[in-house]
Amino acid sequence: MGTIVYDPTNHAETAISAANAVRQTAQMVQSYALQFQQYLNELEQLKKLPQDTLGQVLQPYTDQMAAVQSLSQTLNDTLGQVEALQGMFTTQFRQMAAQGLSPSQYMDREMQIAQYRGQGIGTVFQNEVTTLQSVNDSYARIRLLQNQIPASAGLQQSFQTVNQHLNLLAGQNAQLIGLIASHQANASARLQDEASANALAGEIIQQRRQDDALKVQILHQQLRQQESVQGWGIMNSGQ
Repeated sequence: MGTIVYDPTNHAETAISAANAVRQTAQMVQSYALQFQQYLNELEQLKKLPQDTLGQVLQPYTDQMAAVQSLSQTLNDTLGQVEALQGMFTTQFRQMAAQGLSPSQYMDREMQIAQYRGQGIGTVFQNEVTTLQSVNDSYARIRLLQNQIPASAGLQQSFQTVNQHLNLLAGQNAQLIGLIASHQANASARLQDEASANALAGEIIQQRRQDDALKVQILHQQLRQQESVQGWGIMNSGQ
């Protein structure tokens, strides 16, 4: 299987479509929640029933209402996350365009800058990865909560649409997370190689210095021996 090439433009377009779908579904769920709450209020008016019986009758609806409210909140949170993703793309696309860089080149450049500043490679794009992962986690929670709601046909259709867009977005998010991790690993490996090379070069230089010092020492000994034989009178212990 060939390697799938990451397409930032398509990823950004997917984020826009997903945001629109989430926004529409969030509005429908909010409307559904209001209607469901009204129905629950009507059931609570059944004062003629014993309290225990009333509680048993209302419990399933109360649980469903909690799921609806949780889904509504999760959709709103997801919308904020996707909009943050759009903002991230907008900022980075402008930087890439201004510098004439591809996404891979942009990542490498940012990691080189971080290295120059003494920052850890793993901290580069940390906020971006957190945002990408939060969207994927929210999508998983949305799918879980949807199964707890016996929604109308219209709402179910909206669920299918938002799932389609978020599923595609989640896949592209995972692809970008993997790409960032790959560049971080490569940058870290390069740093280790450079450190090893520098250490080896340092050992070689140190060995050369020791060899040179030994040669000088041997030369001095030879000269002293020759002086002793020939009586030069110019070598002394300080030389």
